[in-house]
Amino acid sequence: MDVYLGCEARKYLEGLALSRSYLDGILIGHKRGFEHYIERVFPFHKALSMTEESFTEINRHFDDKVVGFYTFSPEEKSAERIFVPFAVGKVLLRISANRKKGLLVHSFFIDYDDTFSLRSIDTHTINRE
Repeated sequence: MDVYLGCEARKYLEGLALSRSYLDGILIGHKRGFEHYIERVFPFHKALSMTEESFTEINRHFDDKVVGFYTFSPEEKSAERIFVPFAVGKVLLRISANRKKGLLVHSFFIDYDDTFSLRSIDTHTINRE
């Protein structure tokens, strides 16, 4: 299982990091088998604590292309807010900005097997526009 971060999405996340606009948000893209392709991101300050109704409404607005969530929060507890049934099968990007290394992205698959969990998955950057 892998996450592929598109140029436009990465550039937007880098812009948020540069401006120190550390908002949570949703990931828009598509799935191919076990691979998640992130094409765009949408800042949404309550992304990690939205209700099923608000998720359904946002997902419908983006033509059922919400594949996950992102957060700039390094805290493990922040991810637990997304442990809800509609998030299972989606991805979570935990992002940190480092002046020397640039944008650091840690990707997780939101899973459920008697209890919610985050499984670490590989992140790849698509370098063509």
